[in-house]
Amino acid sequence: MPEFITLADGSLAVKGRNLLKQSCPLKPGNWITNGGGCTLDTEITYEGNPTLRTSLGGGIQYYPVPRTSSIQDPTYWLPVIPGQTYTYSMCLKAEGTVKHAPAVPLHWHFVDNEGDNYPQPSNVVASGTIVPGEWSVIHTKFTARNKWMRPFVYTGKSPAVPVNIAWIKLEYGDEMTGPSAAPEDEEVN
Repeated sequence: MPEFITLADGSLAVKGRNLLKQSCPLKPGNWITNGGGCTLDTEITYEGNPTLRTSLGGGIQYYPVPRTSSIQDPTYWLPVIPGQTYTYSMCLKAEGTVKHAPAVPLHWHFVDNEGDNYPQPSNVVASGTIVPGEWSVIHTKFTARNKWMRPFVYTGKSPAVPVNIAWIKLEYGDEMTGPSAAPEDEEVN
């Protein structure tokens, strides 16, 4: 029986639910390049599954509906609940040093309307360490202040560091749970 939590808007949600489709195991489709490339790597696997290869620098970005290019209209982004706490996590293997800070490499854009200046969420806390050459799990907690989110995996650093990503998860609440597919992905499987 799933455990339920009450969200900031008063509705109920399943605790630990992944809000990001095609993210566990990670696949291109909902995730597209943000300048870092976005390819499925069958050589570097995680628990028998291919991983997604990109470089940080530019990294990748997420859309709820699969696409091939970026779009600024926030109604194509992921809807979130203002005032709700979320936990954003991922498992990656980096070929070099990647710093984990509150807004990198787990990154985001938030807006209420197209043309907003990407205001930051509140109560941002980053946890975990990226160890070069090893699978590392990191997470960032934040409270949404706007109604649309575009998740990124990004650092903006040059030279870029090649990475393989096994899974990414965005879930309601302030407690990170292990990797899991979005319910829509489980239904397809």
